[in-house]
Amino acid sequence: MKLAIIGGTRFIGHATAAHAAERGHDVYVLHRGKHPSELATVQPIAVDRYDPSALCETLAHLAPNAVIDTRAMCSVEAECTALAMKVLGLPGVVLSSQDVYAQFGMFNGLPCPSVEPVVNEDSPLTIPFPFRELGGHDGGPDYDKKEVEKVFCDAAKDGIPGVAILRLPMVYGPRDYRRRFGTIVDALDSGLTQLPCTGGAVGRITHAHVVDVAHAVVLAVEGIRRGARVYNVGEEMTPTMRDRVEMLAHAAGRSFSWNEVQEVPPPFWMLGRLPTDFVVDSSRIRAEIGYRELTTERERLADTVQWLRQSRPEQTPLTPQ
Repeated sequence: MKLAIIGGTRFIGHATAAHAAERGHDVYVLHRGKHPSELATVQPIAVDRYDPSALCETLAHLAPNAVIDTRAMCSVEAECTALAMKVLGLPGVVLSSQDVYAQFGMFNGLPCPSVEPVVNEDSPLTIPFPFRELGGHDGGPDYDKKEVEKVFCDAAKDGIPGVAILRLPMVYGPRDYRRRFGTIVDALDSGLTQLPCTGGAVGRITHAHVVDVAHAVVLAVEGIRRGARVYNVGEEMTPTMRDRVEMLAHAAGRSFSWNEVQEVPPPFWMLGRLPTDFVVDSSRIRAEIGYRELTTERERLADTVQWLRQSRPEQTPLTPQ
């Protein structure tokens, strides 16, 4: 297939572009020029995604079989991509987030009608623009993946041959600019022999490794079907944070003990008493698309530790204050 990936240069998009090329697809990365592509196996093309005419003209020239939008953060961005896909009759995959769920919103003090032991694609959604009152989101003031999903679902009823919407969990691994789990590895590497926790750090939050997420995206575009379909992506089994950190420490070659405290410091918030578990069911994408993780637990942890050490800012204190 010839694939046009909007984004595709930084983290999840980069991994998706690399994996698609590895599977033999012709990959074109449409980007704004802020983060140039570092992959020799793809063709980078600079284009303003906010300009519907330019985006449509670029896609018409490329004539791809499908589009993957990794960077639609608000309805305006989604509308530009959806319009081009409608005009050209292109199917595609759109990356959403599991922050659309009301139960995820509980981490930020937002209302949730009910708490479920396992969240699925039909679970209640959170309030509109959930980050506006929380200091904003790096996706901008109009960030809301629910709005993005609606644009593409509506477009699937009005011209797009098919669209798969992938709700992603907390993603970690190489090139993660947020350095998820970096607080843990930095602290252990600094010589800290005790990690704080509250309530035994037994909360559970579904995550996924970036390589496995990229695999899910490529499988989704390879198996695109008519209409709009929403899929959760995430690890098959979600461990407690206690177990996750102990496995991470083992991969890092570090030993520590737990220190039960009344309240954990903010950098260690995941080791505190969480307002809820957030365990997400990914059985739909496994059943319908045949998704399975490419990585083993050992591989996921090893390359995450390597990345966190490699990406550690020199001036950043290892032990959070």
